[in-house]
Amino acid sequence: MNVRDFEGWLAASLSAQPWAGTVTRWSTDGGPKPVGVTVGAASMQLVKAESGVTYVGGWLHPPPAGPVQAAPTDAVSWAQAIAQVVQVGQHPGVRTVQTYAEWGGSSKPGGVRVELVDGSQFYGSILDVARR
Repeated sequence: MNVRDFEGWLAASLSAQPWAGTVTRWSTDGGPKPVGVTVGAASMQLVKAESGVTYVGGWLHPPPAGPVQAAPTDAVSWAQAIAQVVQVGQHPGVRTVQTYAEWGGSSKPGGVRVELVDGSQFYGSILDVARR
């Protein structure tokens, strides 16, 4: 799966969540990098780590909205909420999802690590959270 396909699926999945607010993809129609999403008050950049292999992904329908919850307020709670959406979405290309805190492989305060069934990984780092 390529990063833009995942970005589209994630944006649609987050748009279905009542707590997410406005969701905007950074790249559309194969646009330039960076790739990521702005979700309500937070921005998250997506990066894919792979071993020189090109993956072709397809569009899948996002999951329905989950239980209503309050909007996250900081990078860690945004990462937890986004990881939950990815997990509930059960995308067949996703093997596991962890927040950076669960993974322990990043010093950044918030983000998610998504491992795909092909062994490649997406890293979604929360870049900023607007103060309300």
